[in-house]
Amino acid sequence: MIRVSDISLYNKCPRMCYFLDKGHPLAKDTSPEYLERIILKELALTYNPAFNNVDKLSFLGCELDRISKEIRIIYPVELSGINDDTLAISISNARSCLETICSNLSSNGDFYANEEVEVEPLLRSEKFGLTGSPDKLIKINDVFIPSIIKTGKMPENGIWQSDRLQLTAYAILAGEKYNAPVERGFVEYARWGKVRDVVIKRHERRKVIQIRDKIKKIQDGFMPEKPEDAPCERCGYTGICDVKSTLASRFF
Repeated sequence: MIRVSDISLYNKCPRMCYFLDKGHPLAKDTSPEYLERIILKELALTYNPAFNNVDKLSFLGCELDRISKEIRIIYPVELSGINDDTLAISISNARSCLETICSNLSSNGDFYANEEVEVEPLLRSEKFGLTGSPDKLIKINDVFIPSIIKTGKMPENGIWQSDRLQLTAYAILAGEKYNAPVERGFVEYARWGKVRDVVIKRHERRKVIQIRDKIKKIQDGFMPEKPEDAPCERCGYTGICDVKSTLASRFF
């Protein structure tokens, strides 16, 4: 069974999928920036009630206070070994985003008017050999539409290609589970309080299936070639990656 997170990892570098499958865990990020992204994601789960609150800034400030007390319970593995000072820096950085978030929430009325069905539901398809959990499922006209929360940079227009593939994979899973084609999805940019509506395209569905098949070959033991634009400077596998690939790499 291929996870949607595997597809996202493959999009960064196929070799990262190989080493992870071989039992080499991804390096743990303990930077304040990483913690800030976790906090912003949790905060984004409260944007719906914040949208309906008269004093959005005070509401989100209170929610951030609550999250600061609960975050270690929700993310015990990710925050293991993180000291309180580092966490406090991340909370402070997230708090600096609140005014921008509040100023943008009002422009997302159509999105927040919809019914939020479930947070992080597990979707699984034996037919497609895929599994994963979108951040949210939104119900619109009896169709269950995936929404993903992103805490990094927001493109000037549209969404990043890697996010398109992730959202497309969730659309395939949701369509299979609820027996109805899913033709759109949402990306929520937590740092700005903005939401973008995305049309799921045919060639992106095709790309997801192609990557799924390539990951299956990796799980069978084949090492893919390292792409020229691989993020080696930010990769924890640099020390073990300088090895010869198998002849099967031609398939990738």
